[in-house]
Amino acid sequence: MERVLITGVSGVAGRALVQELTVSGYEVIGANSARADLTRRDQAEELLDAIRPTYVVHLAGRVHGIMGNIHSQGQAFYDNIQINTNVVEASRRVGVKKIVAMGSTAIYSDIVSLPMREDDLWLGAPHYSEGGYAHAKRAMIAQLEAYREQYGMDYSFAVSTNLYGPGDKFDEAHGHVLPSLVSKVHRAQTLGIPLEVWGTGTVTRDFLYSADAASAIRLILENFSGVINLATGTSVTIREAVETLVRVAGFDGTINWDTSKPDGQHARAYDVSRLKALGWAPKFTLEQGLAETYEWYADNFSTARR
Repeated sequence: MERVLITGVSGVAGRALVQELTVSGYEVIGANSARADLTRRDQAEELLDAIRPTYVVHLAGRVHGIMGNIHSQGQAFYDNIQINTNVVEASRRVGVKKIVAMGSTAIYSDIVSLPMREDDLWLGAPHYSEGGYAHAKRAMIAQLEAYREQYGMDYSFAVSTNLYGPGDKFDEAHGHVLPSLVSKVHRAQTLGIPLEVWGTGTVTRDFLYSADAASAIRLILENFSGVINLATGTSVTIREAVETLVRVAGFDGTINWDTSKPDGQHARAYDVSRLKALGWAPKFTLEQGLAETYEWYADNFSTARR
């Protein structure tokens, strides 16, 4: 059995990936912040030295939603630079065969034409709302490329769209759009109050369910090197996503759109030709994924991360 270390295993992608890789015959070892503080080089090295994995799937990072990223630009940059640099270097030191690193579509600039393609990732600066976080992710690509050139360490960098699913962090103030909306809908449904949604609802996003992300990451680990978009290839407006969520949740109350809150980057759509060439296609529609996520959150409300 080939041993895979998953950093950030407690996150929404990590939880799904443990199941995907275990079923596929890998020996999976997960690490979260309780096991190692990856901002510290010594702890990253101790973790990798103890596990000695064949592969590393690096999902760990300091990440927030739009409001969290706007107000934590410096922390997002500094912490993610440390985490990524330490994990990649520690992996090299113990002879890891390949790293699959979780990136973010925040690395793309507004000047990139749609659909956004991997070859355009260095064109222009990232959107201001996520600049610190996005530049740290870009720096990891540069590090991985340099390590492949000098040390021959293989890598894949998954440019991930918005993920959601069971076990997510449902933080209304600083979280990502769909998990924060799941919490808001549940609260509005439970208390009989209006649903408050940030922004205009006109911006477009590509939402990927965690189980589909996990199956794609496994194929990337096994069959792809380099930078690759991790997305469905289909974008919807935030308004359409909200309408789908309230429908599966059975919410029929008032929806108030708070246009004083930021929308973020206006339009996002991604070319997924490289991912499709691996034989991958999503199994879950947005409606199916939101139904499963909302049901999980309602059933696990008392212990869900928020």
